[in-house]
Amino acid sequence: FMQRPRWSKVFDLLAIVGLGLLAALLLRRSSALVGVIFLAALFLLYVLMAHLLFVQARVWLNMVYPLLALVATYTMLTVYRYVLEERERRRIKQAFQHYVAPDIVDLVLQDPGGIRLGGQERVLTALFCDLEGFTNFSERQSPSEIIGVIGDYYAEMTEQVFAQQGTLVEYVGDELFALFGAPIAQPDHARRACATALAMRERRNILSEEWVKIGRPRLKARTGVNTGTMLVGNIGSKYRFHYGAIGDQVNLTSRLEGLNKTYSTEIMVSDDTAQLVPGMFILRELDLVRVKGRKQALRIHELLATAGASLPEQQKEMLELYAGGLAAYRERRWDKALEIFRQCLALWPQDGPSRLMGGRCLTFRRDPPPEDWDGTFEHLTK
Repeated sequence: FMQRPRWSKVFDLLAIVGLGLLAALLLRRSSALVGVIFLAALFLLYVLMAHLLFVQARVWLNMVYPLLALVATYTMLTVYRYVLEERERRRIKQAFQHYVAPDIVDLVLQDPGGIRLGGQERVLTALFCDLEGFTNFSERQSPSEIIGVIGDYYAEMTEQVFAQQGTLVEYVGDELFALFGAPIAQPDHARRACATALAMRERRNILSEEWVKIGRPRLKARTGVNTGTMLVGNIGSKYRFHYGAIGDQVNLTSRLEGLNKTYSTEIMVSDDTAQLVPGMFILRELDLVRVKGRKQALRIHELLATAGASLPEQQKEMLELYAGGLAAYRERRWDKALEIFRQCLALWPQDGPSRLMGGRCLTFRRDPPPEDWDGTFEHLTK
């Protein structure tokens, strides 16, 4: 009473091939969950069709091999996709393990789609730190000694960057460039950058004391921190690329690092960064400047310590006086401002900004700025 028609063998072969190809197409073009749902539906549909033909028409079709082809295709493609994902995870880990802290690499691996080839505009905080006077030391030492010193220094500073989950972009000579807020978004990237700058200074001071005892140079560095919109991503060409950031705000960060030399300060931050860390750090407004290559005036601050840190009483009093001197300076009261800045130096003789502003008051008293002067000082050099 049952039939196994001649065309059933051809049908079985077509079913095996057809179900295998259909499973491959579904898994390739859909997510894993959607693919499983479609394949389960296809599995049940074939069983139902074979059952109906068997019951209604007494036609006996093979169910084992077509369904086995369906399951085998799903299994092989799933394993293949898993192997590809693991390979991609290893590639990402190898690419980022030298740039970011290990826990950041793990976060990236949880969402590899967050890393895009090319670039994207994001608000980030950049940090530039440059050793001061290292060129003079390099001229007197052998290449092997220089490499040893700079290698040990970079290792110590990079640990401070990683401690705040920052991204190491590159070393250029004796300069370090780090980013905060990428590749993983960090709402408090400005705070992390400022904390890193202070931690680097503290570790550098400790390292200096150790190095002086073994004949290495005493370390001093200038650091610039700035927050703004930057183009971040894989930058370069098909021959070589690296993860980093470019843009006007990155250049401005480098300018801030260089301005430390003019004001004899160690850590300088932009007003955009200062606005994002209210009450978290001890900051001193230094000046209103226009740096070379930019038309817009920029309010700059000195980063001194974390909030609540204990500063010497003379320094605290000096900082309060400096604010008054800066106000008098902007009101063109040169004699009053000069008197205040001299009081600042009497309290804290090593204060570079007070010395600079006092000299500027003498210059403006002799040769006043234009009537429309708004307190901005233009720096003509980088």
